[in-house]
Formats: sequence, C-alpha cells, structure tokens
Amino acid sequence: MIRKLSAIGLSILLLANIIVLVIIWAEMTYLSLQQYRSPIRGIALERVEPAPPRTSKMVIVLLSGLGYDSSSTLDLPALDQLKQAGASLMIQSAPPTYPQSTWGTLMTGAYAELNDAPPIDKPVAMLHALQPDTLFRLARQNNLQTALLGRSAWQNLIPRSHLNYSFFIAEGDAEADEAIIEAALPIIEQDEIDLVFIQFSQIGTVATTEGLTSENYPLATERVDRYLAQISQSLDLSSSVLLVISDHGHTEAGGYGGVETEVTQQPFVIVGENIKPGTYSQAKQIDIAPTVAVILGLAPPNAAQGRILFELLRFSDEDRALAQLHIAQQRTTLATAYISLINEAYMPITSTVIGNDLALAEQIFVEEGNLNGTFELASLIQNQADAEIRTARNSRLGQEQLLRLLIVTVVILLWLMVMWRFRGPYTNVVVIATIITVLLYYGLYQIQGFSYSLSAFPNLAELPIEVTRRAAVSMLIGGGVLMLSLLFYDEGDWITLLGIGYGFSVLVTFVFAIPLFWAFWQNGMASVWFLPDPVSAFWQITGVFEVVVVATIGLLLPWPIMSLNVFISLVRQRLDESDRRANRLPTLRL
Repeated sequence: MIRKLSAIGLSILLLANIIVLVIIWAEMTYLSLQQYRSPIRGIALERVEPAPPRTSKMVIVLLSGLGYDSSSTLDLPALDQLKQAGASLMIQSAPPTYPQSTWGTLMTGAYAELNDAPPIDKPVAMLHALQPDTLFRLARQNNLQTALLGRSAWQNLIPRSHLNYSFFIAEGDAEADEAIIEAALPIIEQDEIDLVFIQFSQIGTVATTEGLTSENYPLATERVDRYLAQISQSLDLSSSVLLVISDHGHTEAGGYGGVETEVTQQPFVIVGENIKPGTYSQAKQIDIAPTVAVILGLAPPNAAQGRILFELLRFSDEDRALAQLHIAQQRTTLATAYISLINEAYMPITSTVIGNDLALAEQIFVEEGNLNGTFELASLIQNQADAEIRTARNSRLGQEQLLRLLIVTVVILLWLMVMWRFRGPYTNVVVIATIITVLLYYGLYQIQGFSYSLSAFPNLAELPIEVTRRAAVSMLIGGGVLMLSLLFYDEGDWITLLGIGYGFSVLVTFVFAIPLFWAFWQNGMASVWFLPDPVSAFWQITGVFEVVVVATIGLLLPWPIMSLNVFISLVRQRLDESDRRANRLPTLRL
C-alpha cells in the first residue's frame, strides 16, 4: 500500500514539476530569441577601401514572398523579359526564413546569426537598427544618394540618417503596393539617386493568408509584374542596373520560416550596365550584398559571409583581382573578431597562415601585378577564413553540447529508473496504450497535412490550439484503451488503478519529451551567441506545447479511469452476489 501511494505521489510531483520547468524553459527560449543580437555587434570591424563603381545607378526591387518555382511557372511577362535581357539564377537562402531575418541578410550579406536582424519577426516598435554594415550605411558613407520604399519595419532596421528619401507603409496589400509604385517612379527618374530599394508585399500577404492555390495569388503576382514593367521602362539600363530579388517563398498552404525548398529558393534577375546576360548556377542569399556593393563601388559589408558573383559581371582582370582582395581582407577581419569572441580572448588570425597569405596576395598585386595569382590567392584566403569561422563555432558549440549531453543522459536514466522501480503488474497494458496514444497523435498531425517544419504554421499563434486539440484527443483515446483493457482484468483496487493511470501519464509524457531532450542537448536553455538550427527549433517549439498539454491532461486522466473501473468492478460484484443469492434459494415443490 505504502509503495503504491509513494509511486502515485512521485508521479504527480514529477508531472507537475515537468509542466513548470518546461514553461520556464519555453519562456527563456522565447525571450532570448526576441532579444537576440548579433554577437559581433559591439566589435569595431575595420573596413577596407571601396572599389571604383561599375554603374551610376542601381534599383533593387524586392518581391516579398515570391518563390523560385512561382517565378518560373506563373505568367510574369515583365520578369521573363528581364531574364532574357539580363542574368538570372536561383538564390538559396538559409532558415530562419522569416521576413525580417532575410531582410537583414539582404542588407548585410550575413546569415541570421550575425546580421543583427530578429530571427523571428517582431512588432515594429520593438525593432532596432542593424549594427553591422548595411548597403545603405556604406552608400551614405561613400556620399551616394539613397532611397528606401517598403514596409514600415524598415524604418527601424535602417536609420533615417542612412536614407535621403524614404516611403514606408504599414500594410502589405494591393493598395499599399499601388502607393509604393506611385511614390517610387518619380524617385527612380531622379538621376542623383544612386541606390533605390523598392519592396512590394502583396504577393507574400496573399500567400500567407490564402495559400498558393488561391485565385488571388496569380492576380497579385500579375499586378506586381506590371509594376516591375513600369520600373524597367523608367530606367536607362545602359547606364544603370536593375536587380529583382525575393526574401523567401511559401509552402502551398502559405507557410514560411522553415527549410522547404519552395521556401528557401528565390529568383534573382539582374540586368543593365556591366552585366553579362545568361542563366547561371545557383548562388546564396548572402552573396547578394557583396555583389551589390562592388557594383556600386562600395566596400564589402563588414559582416558579409558571401562572395561576389563575378560570373555575372563584366570586370577587367584588375578590377576582379582588386575586388576579391577586398573580400579577403574583409573576411580576415571578420574571422579575427569572431574567433576572438568565441574563444573569449583576442586571437589575431593575421598571425596564422591566412595572415601570411593575405600579405603575399597584397604584395603580388601591388608589386608584381600578377592579377590571376592575386585573385586565386585572395579566393583561397576567403575560403580559409570561412572555414576558420565554422571550426571555431563548431568547437565551442561542441564543448557546450558535451556538458548538456551529460545532463540529458543523467535525467533520462533517472526517469527510466523511476519508471522501472515503480512498474506494476499491468506494464504491458500501459505500454500498448502509450504506443496507441503517440501513433494517434502523429497520425492526426499527418492527416491534417502539417509538415515537420517551422513553415507548417504560418501563424504561430495557432500552434498551441492545434497541439492541445490533437493531444487531448490522443490522450483520451489512449486512456480509453487503457481503461477498457483493465476491465478484462477486473481490477477493483482503486490505489492500483490510480497507479496504473499515472504510470500511463508518466510514460506518455516521457515519450513526448524525447524531442525536448534532443533540443536541449543541441541548443541549451537560451540563445545567447548562436541560433538553433531550424530542425531542432521546430521540435523544441512543438515539444514544449505537447509536453505541457500531455502532462496536464495526465494529472487528471487517471482519476476518471480509476473511478469508472472501480464503479464497473462494484457493479460486477453486486451482480455476482445477486446471482449467488439466486442460486442459493430453495426450489419450491408442489
């Protein structure tokens, strides 16, 4: 009796503590993502000298929400005409593929971990200016005139001092895009404006709210394509450059943020002065900012992690070598700062082989005029610096993960020991009911058409509701299976029945907590200097809600299971007693 009561009490305490701990962890993770800043934001990164400009004007058009497949299959005559006249390729982005994060990548040439943009979208009032170099900051420092027209979030990401002209609008519908094109055309026609950035948002808005199969989706793309035609007709492409890009695509249901190819692949079309027409192999989203910078004659953004798309550009050998040398210098400076940060001590990368190679590249460029040698050596330096950054990151992350792995292992072993210590005579029934519960939960997830990605939920506010609904149905059916199975054993002891119910609750909670153990091992309690990979982030987000809901239901479910079994057992006893009394009555003889 005492052992059974101890097991019940321990189960209740365990489930209650799990709920509290998981909620605290979820809050810490969410706040850390909301407050996440680039770890290099406070480091003064030395800038290299800018190269001569290759065009007098550049217009960048951001078609927010247009994926590569949609850009290729939909009827977009203006975009198709630009593809034929200029250079086109597919851009590969990296999750998290939320708008504000990808905008930071487009502006800085750095992934979400370093670009200082929010990894998950925040309200406009909570946004801060990007600290690493942006194209607009570099342009203004080089005395270029700039203009930015788009969503209102830009006004906090890009300081007003970096813009000569701006036009922001809160909405992202067709009327908002109409207002943007009306404001943009007069600015484009002004010769003194060197860099113009125009964002159209209705494609993404329709995709998110209605999905790609909506009849309004192709209508939205057609309207934006007409705006694109107006912009291209307003430009003299013999002395200017027009670049058409996107931030992210959407799943068929309208989701984004995850790793699906339809989300992470976008179009890239560039046409104009010193651009070589053709169709090229894919590039990365981080390559856009360094390429735009070299076209405008700007220094590479100091946090850039991409390369210059030389294959698209008509550059002399000297210009190409000089631009690549500048990228090598920028990447060496970034690597020094980042590796020093990771190791919590200043570690100048210039004292290594990379630094020696950089000095040699500068020497053969200046003294020997060996342009091809300079380019090849500078490219090697860039790749080596990138490899050093990855190695430093993975080394520190691996050290932290090792400690967390030990913690996870101990917790899992203790949990398993407790469940084994208090196992009962009906363990097989509990295991079968648990398997049915888990399979039913994920079966419902599949039936509803969700993918195992952040893109599965265009609106994260719907996630708790979906999880609660599926978990409640699964737990009730699993509990019903357990209750019906126990009826065959005719168990009438309420303490035993209550212990079986809590054993079921603890085991189900343990199974749903397995992804959380993995996520904790990978990511820790909060995001401080690195961002979690999108796969583990998805399982962590969904796992938090699953465990809280399952554990909460698990605290209550054993009681009705026990009560119904006890009631039915009592009814059976009464019926049996009635039958026995009936059998003992004497037979009347006439």
